[in-house]
Parts: sequence; structure tokens; C-alpha cells
Amino acid sequence: MLKQLIYTTLTLVIITGLLFSTFGHDDTSPLLEDVNKDGTVNIQDLVFVAAAFGLPVDHNAEHNPDVNRDGNINVLDLVRVSNRFGETPKYDDSTYHEIQDYIFDKSCVNSACHGTPANAGGLNLAYDHSYQNLVGKTPRNPAAAAAGMKLVDPGTPENSFLLTKLMGPTTPELGARMPFAAGRLHDGKIAAIRTWIAAGAPEKEKLAGIGDLAVLRDPEETFEAPASPPPGQGYQLHLPPFKIQPGTEREVFYATQITDENGQPPQGDIFINGFDIFYPTGSHHFILYRATRLGLQRGLLEKGSVSGVGVNPQDTFRVVNPENPQATGHVAQFDRLPVIGSQRAETAIRFPEGVALRIAGDTLFDMNSHYVNLLGTETLIGETYVNLYTLPPEEVKYEARGLAVSNKDIDVPPGTTRVIEDEWLFSNTVSLLGLVGYPDVTELNVFQLTSHMHRHGELFEIYRISTGELLHRSVAYDNAPLDMFDPPLKFTQGDGLRFQCTHSNYDTDARIQYGLTSEDEMCIMFGFYYIPITINEN
Repeated sequence: MLKQLIYTTLTLVIITGLLFSTFGHDDTSPLLEDVNKDGTVNIQDLVFVAAAFGLPVDHNAEHNPDVNRDGNINVLDLVRVSNRFGETPKYDDSTYHEIQDYIFDKSCVNSACHGTPANAGGLNLAYDHSYQNLVGKTPRNPAAAAAGMKLVDPGTPENSFLLTKLMGPTTPELGARMPFAAGRLHDGKIAAIRTWIAAGAPEKEKLAGIGDLAVLRDPEETFEAPASPPPGQGYQLHLPPFKIQPGTEREVFYATQITDENGQPPQGDIFINGFDIFYPTGSHHFILYRATRLGLQRGLLEKGSVSGVGVNPQDTFRVVNPENPQATGHVAQFDRLPVIGSQRAETAIRFPEGVALRIAGDTLFDMNSHYVNLLGTETLIGETYVNLYTLPPEEVKYEARGLAVSNKDIDVPPGTTRVIEDEWLFSNTVSLLGLVGYPDVTELNVFQLTSHMHRHGELFEIYRISTGELLHRSVAYDNAPLDMFDPPLKFTQGDGLRFQCTHSNYDTDARIQYGLTSEDEMCIMFGFYYIPITINEN
């Protein structure tokens, strides 16, 4: 992907508000302590680590006994394996899982086709069924069965009936192309299935060269605008349609405000306790920012304005230049601040009951969208809707606050691995809020955590300081897990969060340091919390 562009705004792509539930399967990272990937952490994993004790780390090996990814195989790795004996991992980052998410679930699994109750052709492609029902199984189609085909023939795409049906059978005896009556899949998706089958159709491996299936829009796919929240229950923001030419990607900003029934910004503050985000397939990320007073004074809305981008020429978009990403304004404590974000086409976000984010009714929102059309052959149209769900002030018990800590002490020479760590403390947070000595401020409650690194980030972990409990782990720099805690985690004096990032530099000749592009690095912990004192007292 062109320099793996993540630009300035993708430095905050998971942002403080990627919360709670998103439609689709869980994105839990693999259990690193299951060194031999047999599905359980046991004595065999200890043997793997012990056999490699003190040896250099082989970054091309199938199994990695450097469990904590710090560049050394030592007693720390043995301890990690021992502490997680008996646990079983999920493989939600595997290529098969991505095929399930972005092909089977999206185009095949419905009640009339390959989901219950129909199970067309005797084939159920729902999650937890598709792999067993496809790999090595004989098709019910008589012609395909007589030819010795399998639904998926590991290592042999040409003998796999699944691929034949998706490409379009060449003889009537083999039936119609699939998905039936739903239009052809994107060529990139078909190529991904071919690559997966050719590699042996693994269930638990992440294959190189597949690309991001989430951004591939099928040729006949349509997008319908979602309904706005009912009157009195919220507002809708709209980033209007814009164009992304074939073989390119484009990241834009679009400024807007919410309005009431009279077309005017609401008076006073509003209290947001939920978000819905909708956009057509093809987006790498969407982030909702709010412009700061400093940003507006510095001419934020005039930076990077480009004509000819919008489907409607009257819409004004500011386009990010990958060679100078700050030309559209700084983020984080300067020109704009993050509110919420998403890397899924449909995202539902809900705060705990009675907890809401306070925002001025006349806030100017800066909507940021990044679309990818590198494998497309036609112009792609990007667009985003955001529903903001609000609570009446009298129903708000606690005010949500953003948690964001960035460790910029990153310096990774070529051919090395480096680990850095930082902390977020109850005492420091209360002090920064000016609440030291307030008699009721005895705890704060964290209800969501996530993280952000760039492409050289191998591991991000967040621990509770008082107990050492692992609260968050990410090995996927471009799609970190979103961990929600119900009930929230309670932190008191002397407690807090410790987080650490592992960065490896084995493919460049330059030092990797903190920076804004994906060729630089980051180590940022994000989340949301509230302090259990009423907002009128705060």
C-alpha cells in the first residue's frame, strides 16, 4: 500500500473512543504463550522456549519462543508461558478468519443461502461451521464430484469448487456463479481465496500478500443512508460523498456542525452516550475530531482545501498530502482533538448507563475519512454518517473523560528490537484534573482500553499496576483490539496502568523513532474513564 500510508491522522486511528461493540467477530490477538500453536498453553510450549534459551531470535521461524517479543529468549519468556498454562487462544487474526468476516459473512451467510435454515446445497458457511464444511469435502454438485473436485482442495485452487463458483463456472453442469443474485465479488477477494487455498487452506495462519479485505468493495455493492436518531434523542453528522480514483487512496477532512430542528447549533452543552458510524466498504479508517479554538485561529479550515474531490462540487474537502501530512493541521492538543473513530463499516458504540461525554452544542466537528482504492478499476465513492445519541442532562450521572498517554521515547537501530514502557497513575490523573483533596474523589473507573502503534510495532500490552493483570494485548498494529470492561475497572490511590510497546527494525537501514507516518513509530494507550462524582459537583 503506497508507503503503507497511515499519514498524520492514522496516528490516532484507534483513538480514545473506539468502544464496546462492533458488528463482526472479536478481534482478539493470538495467545503468544501458545508457542507451538497447537491450541493450548502447556508443557510443550515450555520445552520450545527452553530449547531456544539464550539463542538469537529467528524472525522468520514458524514458531517464536521470544514470547514477550523483547528480542531475547530468557527466563521472562518461561515465566509468561508458566503463568498462562491451560489457556487456549483465538485465531481471529488469521487469513481464514478475514475471509470469513469480509467474504462469507458479508456475501454468503444469510437465511436464504448458506446460513440457517436454508443451508443451500447442504452448505452452512456461518462462523464456526465454514472451515469444517469446506476443507476437503466433496461437493454435492454431481459434475464437480464426478470430476474429483473438493469444495476446498488444500494446495490445489484449480480443483476447489468454491473458487470455481466464485469465478464463474465455465459449463452449465457446474451451476451458476456465486454469490447467487448478489453480484460478482471484488477480484481482490477472489485472489485472496486462491492464495489461501494454494497455501494449504490453513485455519490459524496469517498469510503474507493477502492485503486488507476490509477495504475491497464488490462491484455492485450499494450503500444506503442510515436513519437519524429520533427527535430529542440525538443528532446525525454527514461527511458527503467524495471520489477516490482507481489505483489510489485518499484521506480527507470535512468540517460540519450538528443542528437542531431550526437548523441552528444547540444551545449549551450536549451529553453523548452512544455513537453509530456507517460508511461504504473501502475505508481504512474514520475519525471524528472536534476543532480547537487554537486550530480555528490558525486557519484550520483553509488548510489543504482541494477542488474536484466531492461528488457535489459545492462540498469543501481538505485533502491530506502524504508528503506533508501536517499541511492540513496538527492533531492532539493543537488544531483538533479526537472524539470517536472506527475501522469497521458499521460500528455501534455505547457508554455505561448514566455516563456521557460532554461537548458544546456549537462544536465544529472535523470528520476525517481515509479510503483505499489501490486494487479498484473504477472510481470509488467514499461517505460517512455518524449518529450521536444523547442523554438529557438530568439523566447524566457521571461525565466520561478520555484517557491518552503517549510514550515518545522510541529509538530502534537497524537489526534490533526495543521495548519501552510508561504509566498512567490515579494520583497524576486526579492532580491534572485539579481534584486533589476533593473528599469524594477516591476512585476512578476505566471502562475501555485500546492502543496504537505503527507497522514496526510487534506487541502492545497494558497491565494493572497493583496486580500485574494483563488487560490489553495487541499484535496487530493496524487493528488493535477494543477492550471494554463491564463492570468498569476501579482504580484508587497508588494504582494505575502500565503499558509497554515492542518495536522491531529488521527491514530498514535507518533508526526508527517517534513520528507521524507509518515509517515512524508510536506507542499510545487510549481509553475512556469516569470519576464517580456527579457532573454538577465536578
